Amino acid sequence: MLAIRDKTNSAKRRLPRTHAGFTIIEILVGLVVAAIVLGLALPSLRELSANNQVVSGSHTIISGLNFARFNAITSGDDTTICPSEDGVSCSNDHWNESWIVFQDANEDGVADAAEVLKTTVLDSSIATSGFGQPIVFRSNGVTTLGSNAVISSCYAHSGVTSKCINITVNAFGAIQSVEQTVATETSG
Repeated sequence: MLAIRDKTNSAKRRLPRTHAGFTIIEILVGLVVAAIVLGLALPSLRELSANNQVVSGSHTIISGLNFARFNAITSGDDTTICPSEDGVSCSNDHWNESWIVFQDANEDGVADAAEVLKTTVLDSSIATSGFGQPIVFRSNGVTTLGSNAVISSCYAHSGVTSKCINITVNAFGAIQSVEQTVATETSG
């Protein structure tokens, strides 16, 4: 008698076994490569985030200035924007923390509670410097400034980014912003 071979069993025995998953060495190599890539990308992401905060902070300041100017033109009353520590009255300081916009209907130069139109608090990661006085817009959009007022918006933590934005308001009420690169201290 002839023996019939079972071809299906012998074919199964010859196929190599396949393994699902990774070996320890493959996992370790993957983790090392991921750590290197993350280590190279992290400083760039930190600087990108800082740059975005500087731009956002300067846009907030410009928005406040434009709001004050627009209100002066549309209302016909002097409108003042000024740094404020308490959110109610002007303080001759920098724009670091907050500022107010008020419509000076009684023309006394002081923010009365009913005259305050807007209070804005700036993100604590932004440091401002430069002009620290109130900026008054007249009903025709010009300011009471005799010269340009420059407010610089920079990142508050040193060594992260060298980007600052200078915001200039001239006597005619024009508002302009210019990006500036400053020397940074390297944190060691």
